[in-house]
Amino acid sequence: MSTPPGLPDDPSRRDFLKTSATLLGAGAGLLATGNFAYAGGHERPPLIIGSGKHRYAVDHRWAKLPPGKRFGYTHGIVEDRKGRIYIANQSPDAIAVFDADGNFLTSWGAAYETGAHGLTIAREGDEDVLILSNTGLQEVVKTTLDGEVIWRAGTPDLPHIYYDDKKYSPTEAAVGPDGRVYVADGYGQHWIHMYDRDGTYLSSFGGPGRDENHLNQPHGISIDYRSGTPVVQIADRQNVRIVNFSLNGEYLETIIPREDLRFPCTTVHFGDDLYVPDLFARLSIFDKDNKKILDLGDYVDGRPLTSWDDFKDTYPDLKEYPNIPHEKRIDGKFSSPHGMRVDHLGNIYVVEWISDGRVTKLTRQS
Repeated sequence: MSTPPGLPDDPSRRDFLKTSATLLGAGAGLLATGNFAYAGGHERPPLIIGSGKHRYAVDHRWAKLPPGKRFGYTHGIVEDRKGRIYIANQSPDAIAVFDADGNFLTSWGAAYETGAHGLTIAREGDEDVLILSNTGLQEVVKTTLDGEVIWRAGTPDLPHIYYDDKKYSPTEAAVGPDGRVYVADGYGQHWIHMYDRDGTYLSSFGGPGRDENHLNQPHGISIDYRSGTPVVQIADRQNVRIVNFSLNGEYLETIIPREDLRFPCTTVHFGDDLYVPDLFARLSIFDKDNKKILDLGDYVDGRPLTSWDDFKDTYPDLKEYPNIPHEKRIDGKFSSPHGMRVDHLGNIYVVEWISDGRVTKLTRQS
């Protein structure tokens, strides 16, 4: 496994990951959910985190994988209209499906094992469809809920962008109100590409840079309807900001600056609130005015960490991040939130960038 774009490489880290991958592979059946049974088989009372209307019971053991199944790096998660949860992870069971109680239902997508990353769901009439953003495979695929391919789009035919070693590596997609699909080339050349609902390329915006209308690792993308006027919202991860564009690709504003973020992966909306899974060890919630309400599960308790070296050098418990040993994983704390979903009841599901996967359900408390 290589360092994801935007994080500095480290030889000692590479050695560790090779060793840990071997060990985790040997114990995959036991470690699939990243959790352990309680001592003596007794149930602990639920751990509650958060405050006010954002109080949640934590369950790191929610996803119940059957024997022979395992997670790879868990990257994306969505809910369909029937309340089923779909998890994109880098394993032969690249799309794993669960009910709301965490019972395994089915899986598919072995062909996407090396690329499973962004996962988006959209309604088309009476049907739900999925958009898979496959980084290593350099493609975006629209499928039915059962994995039947509707269309597939590889590297856009844009020779002024994709030439020589300039690769395409889409990280997430969003579907607009008219069915247009917006694809974030987050690990590639930092553009947003627009397609019609049938997969025909339309146009692009963004491109690499640090000024207001350019992007630097647009890792996550969503459509924000909260103001009444839908906008394309981008987690511009290396620029450490959340930025809005119009549906036609014009820059509008930066709504959350780096002071309130560490390394944002995407944005999710529920009611008036905006949720940001932050790869640097917390889940942040913002109000309708994009002011922070609180951070959930902050592993490093408010420290202003901004880089890989901050984890390695200033917080020893995270020096092997993201694959910290199981005995150092703390209940109620996140190490590497990569994707999340709020279900129709207001419960939160968080997937973390960990080699054997970690899926946490936060059940909302009344």
